[in-house]
Amino acid sequence: MRLEIQCEDRIGMVREILDLFIPHRIDLRLIEMNTKQRCIYCGFSDIPFSQLQILLAEIRRLESVEDVKTAMFTPFEREHNALYTLLESLPDGVISVDLKGRITMITEQAAEDLNVSVVDLLYRPLSQVIKGISFSKETWANPQESMSKRIRIRNKTLLLEMKPIFVCDEEGFENAAGTVIYLKSELRLDKQTARLKQASDAENNLETYFQAAVIKSTAMKRMLAEAKAFTEVAMPLFVQGEVGSGKQNLIEALFQYWYKQQADQDAQLTIRHAKDITSKDIAQLDALSGWFAVDDVEQLNSDVQIDLAHWLTRQSSVVTSFDSSVRIISVSSLHEDQLLNSDTLNKELYLALSTLQLSMPSLRERKEDIEGLVLQIVLALSERHRLPTPSLSKGVITKFSLYSWPGNLKELQNRCLQTLLVMKGKPWQVEDISLPESGFGLSLSLVNDSLDQTVKQWEAELLTRLYPQHPSTRRLAKAVGMSHSTIANKLKEYKIGV
Repeated sequence: MRLEIQCEDRIGMVREILDLFIPHRIDLRLIEMNTKQRCIYCGFSDIPFSQLQILLAEIRRLESVEDVKTAMFTPFEREHNALYTLLESLPDGVISVDLKGRITMITEQAAEDLNVSVVDLLYRPLSQVIKGISFSKETWANPQESMSKRIRIRNKTLLLEMKPIFVCDEEGFENAAGTVIYLKSELRLDKQTARLKQASDAENNLETYFQAAVIKSTAMKRMLAEAKAFTEVAMPLFVQGEVGSGKQNLIEALFQYWYKQQADQDAQLTIRHAKDITSKDIAQLDALSGWFAVDDVEQLNSDVQIDLAHWLTRQSSVVTSFDSSVRIISVSSLHEDQLLNSDTLNKELYLALSTLQLSMPSLRERKEDIEGLVLQIVLALSERHRLPTPSLSKGVITKFSLYSWPGNLKELQNRCLQTLLVMKGKPWQVEDISLPESGFGLSLSLVNDSLDQTVKQWEAELLTRLYPQHPSTRRLAKAVGMSHSTIANKLKEYKIGV
């Protein structure tokens, strides 16, 4: 329990308050003063409500006390936890030692590097934990400058970067208070460097945002070529794709590419769900700069649809290219025919919003990209959750590639995360991957030790089975959710229906 006591700053105030706790036999665990806010904070174990009422009344009767109330935490506790949360979010471990070389604070990552729990490390001399450090007591007591030292623990190389801590006294003189140590892992540095290389110059090229390994498929290459061309104009853009296919990632990449070429540094990307948009938001569009994306556009309120249609009409009457300070981006998981025949989305509004259209390919159309996507996702998740990046067998990639992925990229990310957390850095084998059996129609055996040949054989067998049920390229394309031209090329390649 915490009490916040608002009072005047005068001599004897704290003593008078503390004296009130003695008759109640309350064991104080914390006391903190904030002279700027004129507050005294007291912390102690919970007491009965009736006893608390009496104590609060006694404190209020003290001279100079203005108010007293319970509090969840003190300012110092909040700041301490905020700092610790920040340190825990860093990719490497942090240790703080006092002037005697004893550990006063340590993050979970640092404890993991040392292979000892946080509880067992606190208040122990650092020299007992890291045998490679042999500093004298004088060194810890009088830290003067930053130092670096390489050590090896559990066959892992760590770089210790040490920086002294100083606290200023009332006269502004800096007094040594300890040392903070940052533990850098060679492995983590390599992973971070690899991530930077993969996403290098993302603002300049969509092709580097979507790395080469994940744009091998014809569908993805075609979509990115169209996307790059569409960023050069300010007309409304409609982005369609199945649930979980990565439409928002695409929009963010397009905006970065466009933003790099603009002189307007105030331009921003705003993404709002259609249900949350009001007529007031439409009225304020002229004051915005950048891109305004509407997710699930078919769910716009009917009145909002009318206002947005009027806004678009007004824009087109001023400048034929819709060259305004804000560009409307619409997003939907529904197909074009569903939107045109929808009872919820105004047809004229849809046609105005879809001046330019992009179709985000599903994972069924990106079989060649799956291996790169899996490796990319696993690397990112390993770094985020501070786990070793596992190796993946060929069978794992084959199993991922042969699955239908109804949840698309989002489902792939979920499965990778689930496997990563269960395996804890161990190599992945086929039996470690849990996927619904309904997503497989054929054998998972590897053909000639080649993923490409395996996928092609699987695809050929599947299309051979489906073609009699949908005996035209257009019907088959609609059944499997792929474009007519893509299906026509595949039927020709596999000599189906000829």
